[in-house]
Amino acid sequence: MINAEIRKVQITGKSTFVVSLPKKWAVNAGITSGSLVHMHPQEDGSLLLTTNGGFASHGTKTLTIDGSGGDPLIRDIIATYVAGYRVIELKAKNITMEQRKDITAIVKKLIGIEIIEETNEKVVIQDISNPGDMPIDMSFRRMHIKVQWMLDNTFKAMNTKDVSLASEVVKQDDEIDRLNLLISKQFMDILLHSRISEKSELGLTGAFYYRLASDQLERISDHASKIAGIIMESGEKIPNTMLDDIIKIGIISYKLVNDSVGSFTKCNVELANRVIEEHKKIGEELRRTRHPAATLNPDAVMSLGLIADSVKRIGDYAANVAELAIDFSKST
Repeated sequence: MINAEIRKVQITGKSTFVVSLPKKWAVNAGITSGSLVHMHPQEDGSLLLTTNGGFASHGTKTLTIDGSGGDPLIRDIIATYVAGYRVIELKAKNITMEQRKDITAIVKKLIGIEIIEETNEKVVIQDISNPGDMPIDMSFRRMHIKVQWMLDNTFKAMNTKDVSLASEVVKQDDEIDRLNLLISKQFMDILLHSRISEKSELGLTGAFYYRLASDQLERISDHASKIAGIIMESGEKIPNTMLDDIIKIGIISYKLVNDSVGSFTKCNVELANRVIEEHKKIGEELRRTRHPAATLNPDAVMSLGLIADSVKRIGDYAANVAELAIDFSKST
């Protein structure tokens, strides 16, 4: 552990506070006369001093991928991206076509990175984003807007059995995954380097809660996509009368999602408690929903059950966000 260095504060003139920098640190950081340093007040009262504006991340990470492919390779790339490396070098004696397909596929699912170099033995991926451009709370708001769109159109597709609209909902799920990974990356950067965007008023604690809440939105997105997928495959087999009650309950879940996010971003405990109480009614309503299934084929019965389960899960995750809102409110 590096020992703290103690410096005496001096006052020059009437109001200027002056403190000297540790010489070893200054030399290692390349500071000379006229160099600019950036001072970032922290929520715990400390002061973070940087020479780069506070947004430089890790440099280069090299991954040897001989014999690696599919999900393990994709997971390695995602983990390196989330860890905050600006450049990821993927090396092998001979990178196969399947590996290239996996690399290209995951690059499309990550925000801010591009393939900048390709040879037989190496693929170089670079993060070209500026961490200060879109702070974590802005990423979360963008994520919520897209989840709103998914839920709205999921229940519209259920009501009209619009396969084309359901297909668009399913496609949108990838964008939610991208934003959730970006928020994970942003949180790691804040956690490891105490770097908060000047466009954000969040501290480390706030970023932590936004990171947790984004996971809940990602799961809500998964269930919206799941319902839309069922409508695409089996919607015509389910009579409208069988869907009506579930659609009504689904719209209640949708409203709870919006209210829970509102309670979270505004630290509104009263609204959060209302969401949690309303959520309890969803399970009761679904249990009361019973349709005669004798005339339905087994596939329709199963599809109806899966839709009902996803509607309940959406409400569950909304309640989780509301609980995070209460926790967050006590930490500010």
